[in-house]
Formats: sequence, C-alpha cells, structure tokens
Amino acid sequence: MALVLLGTAAQAQLTVSVQEPPAGVVQQNQLWNLALAWGGNSPVTVTVGLSLFDIKDNQPVMTAFSQPVALRKGVRQLKAGDMAPVNYSYLSAAFNIGRQPAGFIPIGQYRACYTVYQGTKGTEDVLAEDCINLEVVPLAPPQLALPADSSTVESAYPPFNWLPPAPISLFSDLNYDVIITEVMPGQAPESAIQENLPVYNASRLTAAAFNYPASYKGIDTGKTYAWRVIAKNGEQFAAQSEVWTFRRSPNTTTPPAPANGMFLELKSDNGYATTGILPNNILGIKYYSYDKPHEATIRLLDQKGVAVQEYKRVIVYGNNFLVFRLGNGVSQETTYFIELTDLQQARYRASFRISK
Repeated sequence: MALVLLGTAAQAQLTVSVQEPPAGVVQQNQLWNLALAWGGNSPVTVTVGLSLFDIKDNQPVMTAFSQPVALRKGVRQLKAGDMAPVNYSYLSAAFNIGRQPAGFIPIGQYRACYTVYQGTKGTEDVLAEDCINLEVVPLAPPQLALPADSSTVESAYPPFNWLPPAPISLFSDLNYDVIITEVMPGQAPESAIQENLPVYNASRLTAAAFNYPASYKGIDTGKTYAWRVIAKNGEQFAAQSEVWTFRRSPNTTTPPAPANGMFLELKSDNGYATTGILPNNILGIKYYSYDKPHEATIRLLDQKGVAVQEYKRVIVYGNNFLVFRLGNGVSQETTYFIELTDLQQARYRASFRISK
C-alpha cells in the first residue's frame, strides 16, 4: 500500500504541457517542445516517451524515447536538444522519407501521446501523460499550369500539366487524381467540379502531366470545362489545386481518328506482333510509358528500315493513345513500321499495311 501511495504522490507532483506544432510542415525534432512542472522538493530524473498514431486507423507509426532529463522544483522548458539523442523506432514505411531527427513527418493527421517516466523507460513509475493532435499538410498545393485559366485549346485531346505540391519531400507515395467536367451556363466552376459528372476522371497518376486520352470523347467546341488536381500520399488526401477553366477553339479542325477505334500496341523491339491492316491512312498507336513526361520523336520506317516520316509527340507516364495522318509517301500493300525509343534507348515497334 505504501508503494502505491508513493507512486500516486509522485504523479500528482508532475504536470506536462506540450506545445503543439502549427499545422503545416513538421520535423520530428519539433515534437519535443514541452514544459515539465515538477512540484517535489527533491530533484528527479525522468525519461519522456512519444507514440505517434495515425488518426485514420489509430495505428502507431513511430515511437521514440528521450535520454534521461534532470528536473528540480519548478518548470523546465525542454526542446529536442535537451533530450538528445532521442531513440526512434519507425513502424510505417511512410517514414522512409525521413528517418533522422531533422526528417519530416509525412503528410497526414496524427495523435502524439507523451508519457513521462521516473528514471528510465519501463523501470519506474509513470508520472504524467498528455496527447495532442497534429496535422501535416504541404506548404503549397498543386499549381495548375496548362491549359491556362480561361484559355482556349486547339485540340480535342489537349495536354495537361501542373506543378507538384511543395515540399515534395513530405510524400512517400505522391499521386494525383484529376477531374475534368463540363461547366453549365450560369454555373460556377467550383460547383461544376463538385456537382457534375466528370467527362474525365483519372486516379493515382504519378506524373504531373498527361494527354487527354484519344480513347475518350474529345473536348467539344463551344463548351466550357473545369479541371482540378488532387494530390494524395498513398490514399491519404494531401491538398488540392484551384479550379481552372478552358474552352476549345470553335475553328479547330476535328482531328483524325483511327477506324473502329483500333490502336496498334507498340511492342518491344525483341519481337513483333501481327501486322495490323489499316483501311485508310489514319494510324492509331497505343504505348505504355514508364518514363517521366517528355517529347519523343516517333519514326515511320519502310521495310528496309529507312525513315519515311517523323512525328513529335509529348509522351506521359502510363498509357498514351496517339493518332497520325500518314502522308502521301505511304503506299498501299507495303509493310511499314512505326517506332518509338524510350529514355533508356529501348525501341518499341508495331507493323502495319494499308489495304487496297
């Protein structure tokens, strides 16, 4: 009974007050700003333990323990340097981005719980406990770039790109959702994004750019469209861009489309698939890229490997659907190759003929 009363008395003599970091970018050493008020007449040595929980599933993602700290009667304001070196244990792969005291806490919402032990961890009484909530968000959301706000695009399948959220080092699995929707007359663009069915909705894009896919219905003339980019860390929402609008020029000539929506898939240069038969001079190709967005030269070769025509196209990460109108130099009943070289200098090809 005497031991229990002693422990209770010690708990009553210590209070802990944690200074909550402001919402935004948080480094691990910013979690150690706290004040300990000791009411005992004799000095005491304490150790501070920290458990960081992900609020969405209440799972621990990081634990840490300070070095012993000496307290005298009164209030002592502590920072990370007063308790260093701190021993960290990381329980989530998200912390692979910053496994050092000055490393950043990944994007997310957390609960940080502090336990003050008398002596060293696990060998003496718990003197005080306290928890705070913590929100880590980017300093800047994604910044839309192209198409510019209220601009006019010429193509029914325009390119889109934006700047990543900052700092990008906060993200262990940065990916994007993109929403494009039609804006009805008299409707605000933000309302259109929230209320209307999207004409295009992409998820988990890893590159900050893409081409509007040719497999979708093209952007119509005379209509206004709104678009927004949402940045996520894995499945965790991080930040979202503003809503911008664009229109398609009414004088734009409708781009060609392959017959029956047929796209020849580019294959590795190690071997060729069956030769495609085109009913006209409109060629559609499908190519999956693992590279960052870049401009590529796509070559049309004859049977001797001589370049007949060349095309410049922007290639984005993931599926690319590209359409070409072949020139007069392409003959019927002759086998041709369409060739693309990636950033690792690997070649991809498809073969085709134009039927009579």
